[in-house]
Formats: sequence, structure tokens, C-alpha cells
Amino acid sequence: MENISIILSDLDGTLFRDDKSISGFTKETIRQAQSKGILFGICTSRAKVNAIKFLEGIELDILITNGGGIVYYQNEKIYNCEFTVEEIRKLIAAAFEVFGKDIVISADNEHALYSNSREELGDKFWTFNDFSDFRETCMKMCIESLDKEKVEKVVSVIGLDEIDYLPFSDIPWYKLSKKAATKEKAIEALCRHLNITSSKIAAFGDDFNDIGMLKLCGKGIAMENAIEEVKQAAGQVCASNENDGVAKWIKEKLL
Repeated sequence: MENISIILSDLDGTLFRDDKSISGFTKETIRQAQSKGILFGICTSRAKVNAIKFLEGIELDILITNGGGIVYYQNEKIYNCEFTVEEIRKLIAAAFEVFGKDIVISADNEHALYSNSREELGDKFWTFNDFSDFRETCMKMCIESLDKEKVEKVVSVIGLDEIDYLPFSDIPWYKLSKKAATKEKAIEALCRHLNITSSKIAAFGDDFNDIGMLKLCGKGIAMENAIEEVKQAAGQVCASNENDGVAKWIKEKLL
């Protein structure tokens, strides 16, 4: 495995245990890998503000958040892909028209995660917004529904070929982002910046939006708790997120 120079990990269901914690063993293993010159980063659908709060004790070399909408390398932003104000307003209006005024949606950018829910959305830092006059660019929008047909009606106001839309396997939501704001597109931008090929990267994931990333990278590793589609796409399967699968794979293969 001496050709691996970058490790990228999803968060939920992957680096995180089910309670969103990261074990001391995992943190120490990451430090050991970095001491050998291997770069470590996360690649998550979470908004930036809702990812970094969980990463105490980990010094990131690479930060890919908002589903691939932003890439940071050594704290420098090297990639950004987002919906324009006009585009996100069209999507929001379409969501209310197709699903009704009570549909719960969220939208996020580099600075905040917004939702029209009056209830706390899991562990997320979020800011209430009724979206009646929303005027910010966003990397990602989510709709609380698994009705693909209705989601496609929303997406069609921009164009089915213009938007990447995928469900989450563990929550009843769909994620909408621009075609160039996916995890695999973000990794391609990282590789261009570093002048390397994706064969140098080992990536870990568990859900639908990890499939492209795992196929792209030199080593695509699915968690034991991953959905079956991810396991089929990956080259390998490691231990579960509850059993420090990412760290154990790093320890066995790279250290």
C-alpha cells in the first residue's frame, strides 16, 4: 500500500461512531499516519459548520464538505461549486409548489445551515429561515421526502442533467447539488491542485453519495455497516464504524 498518500473518510456511519464520537484509538491512528507523510481529510455531505465541531483532536490536511461543494487544502480554499441565488430560489419555490407549504427543507453554504423546521434537526447547528425571501448562494439543498418523482419535478426547474440528486439511506431526505458539487468532483479538483492521480487515495464510505468517490479512488473501502450498493461498488470492506473500521484498516494496511 506504499502508493497511498491521502486518506479521505466520510463522517456519518464511517469515521463517526453512532453517537457521533471519534475514538481515541482512531485519532491516534490518524496522527501516526500523518507522521509518516500521509495526508488525512474528511469528505462529507455535512455543511462545514456542522462537520468541524466534531473533529477536536484531529488536524485535517484536507476538508471536503457540503457534499463536495467546498474543498480546503491546508486551510486554503481550492474549490467551490454552488447554486446561484436565482437557482436556489427557483428550487425552493418549486419544493413548496410540488410538496406543499409544510415541506421541510434545508439549504447550506460555507457559513451556515438553514432550515424551515421549527424542531432541532438531529445534532445539527442550524439557523431558522422560512425561505420566503432567501437570497444566498448554497452548495446543497435537502428535501424531507423519499418521493423520487416529486423530487424530480423540483429538480426539473433547473434541469435533471444539471443537478445531482440522491437519497440518504438512513434518513428520509433527498440531497440536491450541482453536478460539479459531488464528492468525486471535489476529489478530482483536489488531485488537479496537488498534481496527483486518484490512485494515490484511499477513501472510506457507507452511503449512496459515497459510491462515486469509492469508485474513483485507488482504494475504495466500504464500512461493514454500509448499504449493499456501497459494498458492491467498493474494492474492499473494513470493520464497522462502531468497531473503528477506518483506523483498523489504516493500522493494518499503511502503518
